[in-house]
Amino acid sequence: MLPGTRNFLGVEFNKYFGPEGFDVVIRPQMRVSVADNLLVGIVRGIPISRVNERLSSFIRLIYEPRHRH
Repeated sequence: MLPGTRNFLGVEFNKYFGPEGFDVVIRPQMRVSVADNLLVGIVRGIPISRVNERLSSFIRLIYEPRHRH
């Protein structure tokens, strides 16, 4: 988390073990607050080996309902 914000920077590692071998995709992520209860997540997929995977990306739309105090 970035201090004082709801913004986030992170990295996810997706690992696959199977009969074909071992694959890893690194997914750097960023979450940015657009409104009080609306965020946008941006993710990029970077494969370690390009045999089974290619570069990828996607965007998440994140809605968080208001919290009652």
